[in-house]
Amino acid sequence: APLVVSDKKGGGSFKKAQGRGYISLACEDELPRDVPKLTFWLSIGAGDKKSSTRGPVEHSFAEKTVCGLPKKQALWDFTNAVDRTSQ
Repeated sequence: APLVVSDKKGGGSFKKAQGRGYISLACEDELPRDVPKLTFWLSIGAGDKKSSTRGPVEHSFAEKTVCGLPKKQALWDFTNAVDRTSQ
């Protein structure tokens, strides 16, 4: 999701946010309560455009279906991960 930079129409677009945004991991199924917690890490890009890995995050998708990184690690600059030669 893009970083919301304005409450006006289009204020939540990647263009207005200059390529900055957040990644959320979601479970689309309802899980039983006894499902163990999941630990995950996130990174963006590939090759020399690959970002440093962020995390780990431990989360119970049985308790809450959506999770992201802690606030201090959550904002990404997706423009740094783009391979311009593949565009």
